[in-house]
Amino acid sequence: MKTLKKSLCALLAALMLAASLTACGGGAKEVNTKTGSFDDMVAYLTEKGYIAKDATPVDINATEGYVTDNTGGQMPFATVADKAQDFGGLWLFWWDTANPTDNYSTYESMAANGGTIVIMGGAAILQPAGTSGSFAIGFAEDYAQKDAALADFNALPKE
Repeated sequence: MKTLKKSLCALLAALMLAASLTACGGGAKEVNTKTGSFDDMVAYLTEKGYIAKDATPVDINATEGYVTDNTGGQMPFATVADKAQDFGGLWLFWWDTANPTDNYSTYESMAANGGTIVIMGGAAILQPAGTSGSFAIGFAEDYAQKDAALADFNALPKE
């Protein structure tokens, strides 16, 4: 009986420790917008509730309707970033600034044009709501949490 009590006490103590460690770590872990990965940012935005846990991403780089086509229909979509996905109205863009790809010119263009993504000299454009580090964020017109998501995004560490 004494051994059973000791075992139960040890088990209870371990469970309490695990619960307190989980509670102390509460909240979404911030991601650095300059050095963080796309997956880290998606996890952060999901934890914060801006991306639904069951959201199915749409590839913005390969889907019509995201860019403004200034060619009269010749450019209904364009590669705008190394990764660009729509998560139910929250649009997330990422460039691998540590290892620049062919898409890096779009990132440089965005920086030079006050946050507007300009493709092929203006053949197509896309206006994100905010940029920070290696990321940009945008929203569908009907996305309900624009202000809160943009405020959290803008507050993330940039270095």
